Parts: sequence; structure tokens; C-alpha cells
Amino acid sequence: MTPQVLAIIMAAVLLIAVLLLLRSYVLPEKYAVLWLGASIVAIILSAWPGLLQAASNFFGIAQPINLLFVGAFFVVFLLLMQISLELARTRDELRRAVQRLALDIEKTERNDND
Repeated sequence: MTPQVLAIIMAAVLLIAVLLLLRSYVLPEKYAVLWLGASIVAIILSAWPGLLQAASNFFGIAQPINLLFVGAFFVVFLLLMQISLELARTRDELRRAVQRLALDIEKTERNDND
């Protein structure tokens, strides 16, 4: 089995895994789009490795694998940014909910004392 065929098979397995996770509602849709895109790009680059060479020549990068690593780093950075923003939003929602709950408890205790 050649490395190209192995890469195509691994990319196809990734695509199938993402589809199964999406279908079973384990993977949220907003993340599935990113993983579906990554797996389709992996299949395309595995099937036509000349595309990566042409893209690296276009950007002036000597080794095509370096372009692949830079692209992967960028995707991981965007994913990290999205998760950080979602965490901050969830933290703010939790703080507001706890504050509302504390106010409700205080109001209930005042009514019980009266």
C-alpha cells in the first residue's frame, strides 16, 4: 500500500467518523463544519498531492509539508479562539444565573421572616 493510498483511506475514515459523530448528536454542528472541511481538504490533498506543491510554490514556501503545518496551526488556533469565546460566554451566563438565584433566595428568606 502506497503512502498516498494510506492517506486517502485515513482521510476517508476521518470523514466517516465525523459524519457518524454528527449523526449521533455527539459533535455539535458548529464544530462539525470545521472537521468536515478538514477531512475533505485532506482527501483532496491526498488524492492530488501536486496541489499542495503548487500552493506552496505560490506562497513561496520551500517545502510543501511546511505549508501543511502552517495551515493546521491556523485551523487549531481558530478552533482554540472559538472555544475560548464560548467558555467566556458560558462563564458570564453562569455568573448571571447564580446572581439571579442568590437574589431569589434572599427574597424568599425575607418573605419567610415577615
